[in-house]
Amino acid sequence: MIGDAYVILKKDLILDLRRMENFVAMLFFGVIILLVFSFALPQDEEMHKNLAPGVFWVTFLLSGILGLSKSFQMEKEMGSMEALLLAPISRGSIFLGKMLGNWIFVLVMQCLLIPLFSLLFFAPAMDHFGEMLALSALTALGFSSLGTLLSGLTTDVRFKEILLPILLFPLLIPLLLAAVRILAGILVGEGFQGELDWLKLLIGFDLIFLIIAYLTFDFVMEL
Repeated sequence: MIGDAYVILKKDLILDLRRMENFVAMLFFGVIILLVFSFALPQDEEMHKNLAPGVFWVTFLLSGILGLSKSFQMEKEMGSMEALLLAPISRGSIFLGKMLGNWIFVLVMQCLLIPLFSLLFFAPAMDHFGEMLALSALTALGFSSLGTLLSGLTTDVRFKEILLPILLFPLLIPLLLAAVRILAGILVGEGFQGELDWLKLLIGFDLIFLIIAYLTFDFVMEL
């Protein structure tokens, strides 16, 4: 299973790196959102400090959804979706490969957005780069797990670009609440220790939806 998932992951990474459309769109959209916030809000350091966690995760959410919406688009455009589903590998392996591909691209995007976030909106953020990146990795795991499942569910649906956010955003509320509270603690110097209850919620969300998505992916792709 791990070997099959690695093959799917390798294939997606190679094709996406050749085209770079998804990643460039995600990164460009994230930069635009940060620019809008930095120019639209008053240049008040205390206000930016209070709003920084929300701004950071709104940027993450809106730019990340662009990558998720294209998870199965390549197979759909090339007419290879049926071949992928008929391949002699488990549907769980397909899910893991797709999910890890989404997770990697979202995390790489976050690596680039954290310095931009620091430069354009909240300069002290770079002092906590490692903690923010670790938090981004945990948040992106739950985001990618649930997003990959719902992306597969909406692949053949009309107006899937609209339907995917409608389905995904409400389910992500616990994840985003936990991420916002933990980041607020990180930015004031408390680190993860200041919000341990929210950290437990975040990890629990990741594990629950990763397991649910893995177990239900086979059924979802038959719909």
